[in-house]
Amino acid sequence: MAGLEHEVAREQAVVDRALARLDVLRAEAALREKQSLHGTGTGTPQAVYERDVQALAAASRRIDLDAAGEGLVFGRLDVLDGPALHIGRLGLRTEDMEPIVVDWRAPAAAPFYRATAADPLGVVRRRTITCRGPRVAGVEDELLDPDAELDGTIVGDGAFLAAVSRERGPQMRDIVATIQREQDLAVRAPDDGALVVTGGPGTGKTAVALHRVAYLMYARREWYGRRGVLVVGPSPVFVDYIGAVLPSLGETSARLSDLGGLPVLPRGLTADGDDDPAVVAVKGSDRMATLLKRAIRHLSGAQRLHDVELQRWGHGFVLPVEELLRRRSQVGRSPRSHNAGRAAYVAAVVEVAWRTWERRPAAPKPEPGDREDFGRWLRADPLFVREIDKAWPVLEPLQVIAALRTGSVPLSKIANGLYGAAEQAVLAQSWPDTRFSAGDTAILDELAALLGPPPEPEVDPDDAWDELTELDELAAAHEVTTFADRNRGSARLPALEADYRTYAHVVVDEAQDVTPMQWRMLGRRARGATWTIVGDWAQSAWPDVEEVRRAMDFVLGKSRVRFAELSTNYRTSTEIADLAARVLLRIDPSAVAPEAVRSTGVAPTWIKAEDLLGALPGVLTALLAEVSGTVGVVVPRALRAPVRALVDDPRVAVVDTWQVKGLEYDGCVVLAPEVVVEEALTEKAGLRTLYVALTRATQRLVVLSTHAELWLE
Repeated sequence: MAGLEHEVAREQAVVDRALARLDVLRAEAALREKQSLHGTGTGTPQAVYERDVQALAAASRRIDLDAAGEGLVFGRLDVLDGPALHIGRLGLRTEDMEPIVVDWRAPAAAPFYRATAADPLGVVRRRTITCRGPRVAGVEDELLDPDAELDGTIVGDGAFLAAVSRERGPQMRDIVATIQREQDLAVRAPDDGALVVTGGPGTGKTAVALHRVAYLMYARREWYGRRGVLVVGPSPVFVDYIGAVLPSLGETSARLSDLGGLPVLPRGLTADGDDDPAVVAVKGSDRMATLLKRAIRHLSGAQRLHDVELQRWGHGFVLPVEELLRRRSQVGRSPRSHNAGRAAYVAAVVEVAWRTWERRPAAPKPEPGDREDFGRWLRADPLFVREIDKAWPVLEPLQVIAALRTGSVPLSKIANGLYGAAEQAVLAQSWPDTRFSAGDTAILDELAALLGPPPEPEVDPDDAWDELTELDELAAAHEVTTFADRNRGSARLPALEADYRTYAHVVVDEAQDVTPMQWRMLGRRARGATWTIVGDWAQSAWPDVEEVRRAMDFVLGKSRVRFAELSTNYRTSTEIADLAARVLLRIDPSAVAPEAVRSTGVAPTWIKAEDLLGALPGVLTALLAEVSGTVGVVVPRALRAPVRALVDDPRVAVVDTWQVKGLEYDGCVVLAPEVVVEEALTEKAGLRTLYVALTRATQRLVVLSTHAELWLE
């Protein structure tokens, strides 16, 4: 005990020194921020800009320093040659540039995560330091070179297992003090393309992805800070769960979003809709992209073109339908978006009209400026505008959705050869009004890309109100907008705001469940970006896993792809892992489950009950008495509402099999596993979903079923 107390006191002195230096740096950063904000800011715009930049830099530095205080120092390396190095969340030096703490992302800190007894990398002892607030609570040593002479006493024997066994809270913690070798290799992998990290449940894929973001921001802060980093998860529940990790590592600039939250929706619309698996499969397929193109073509070609007769200064001239069709076909073959194509079509038709006007009988020689004046006149002519709207109407994403919902676009026609009758029936009933699902937002995003922004108004609506009455009726029948619609602001649907920022790095978690349409949406935000993609194909709820793989490969394109596989399960006990492995065997007999590193001595409990909802309260009461942390109740979608109405305990979270992806709890109840399998589109997809549910618990697992456990065999 005396040896332990002595070592704790030695490390406490280091922690005190680091915290004192941190306080000095905080005060300096706060002073710089204050001075920048109170600067005059007068003079040239350049001076104001420089003042704002300085204030922003000072504020960012202060925020980083504030975030580093908790658990500032967590490790120490004793090496063969040189002084001991203390590892922490932030690098700190004295005024004389003497190192106090080495940033965990620095190359000098890499051996803390990579050194092993077989390959010590010059490390004699690796020490983990546990702090509670500003006080050192304990130290744990791992001796990598037994023959080396050490200063002090070797203490402790289980820092890592203690860390992975501790109770879970409502949010994910960082693992900066306990990153293992294979995880660190992925964290520090080169950022020259895409890194695909695979591994079974509990291997730390999400933690690796988030710590990799912190590492990349440290290694190339100017690049990633300027262009941004996007972290995408499967659901809002998941994003809330991981939300504290990056700030705890001193990184607050990355954008976190669930898949449904990527596009910016117009006011009045929400992304909290909920599609069942059949709808997800239909809307998420890459066939949907083709269907949307057909819908746009149908709306665009709804009217028959004809010769257009125009009058100018008492002279009439005709725009032949053949010429209009030819120009429409030429522009339609270009890669422009639909609405940009309209502008090109208008320009082409105006050019045709000018040439026709020039060739009229006894036409005088054009004066300078006549061509521009003619174009302005023609673009404002109500008849011309009406004919253009027939040939090439302006479309917006929500109007296409409305046309599909109301049947103005016949689904049986545009879905022919893409979707079968059963799929068309599912799709016809699934188009939203105001509550959009994550699948719907990907469709809206695709439409925004295909259509492009609407053009600026070309006429004053007051100038042609009466002339456009017929066109208004036409638009109502075909869910097509006219210029009058867009300018009056009366019944017009809100526009979808474009949000196609291209990020420098994109992280995709639970990649096995990103639909092909969602991969297309991600690709629009990652042009030229690098990627970190994490997932496990054995956990995919998608019926056709290969379709998702192809969609991912298409988006990655020619990017260099590196792979990292995590093979150790740090979450579940060996007892829980054994039960989950039986399901994995049904999914893929050749699959190898990750190796669990700890045992609790408590096997999962399988309870058979006829009345599941009646039995659940008693099961929860017993489980809450056994664990001191969080408890999750994982339910099929069909039972989510009744179970939530039944459960009222702040320690208990009720989540369905989609929401639980990526989460973990100290204790877990899996309710109605037979329904979990049955409500999926295929048995394999159902088994993969059940595999996810059975691997969320860190300490205790209870399965409550109407069947005996033997049904898994």
